[in-house]
This record gives sequence, structure tokens and C-alpha cells, in this order.
Amino acid sequence: MKKKNVFIYIGIAIYIIMSGIDRFVYHIPNMIYIPIAILGIALILIGFFKDKNNQ
Repeated sequence: MKKKNVFIYIGIAIYIIMSGIDRFVYHIPNMIYIPIAILGIALILIGFFKDKNNQ
């Protein structure tokens, strides 16, 4: 079975949690939302390319 990359899961979790909070609980200001969303996307990309290089 293929080992899954933790960076991808953390990035997806950050992005989903931030989107859910922003949509349903409290509107997060863009000054806070954008850097954290970029961090989540960066983690997903790092995990994807790291996984790709290991194959």
C-alpha cells in the first residue's frame, strides 16, 4: 500500500477548516484568511511534489 503524505492532509484540513469557519461561523478578515489559505495550498503542493519525487 502506498504511503500517504502528511503535508497534503494538513493542507486540506487547514483549507477546509478556514473555509467552513469563514462561511458558517464568523467572517474572517482577508488579512488573516489569505495568508493561511496560501499556507494550506502551499502544503498541498509541497506534499504533492514530495510524493511525486519519491516514486
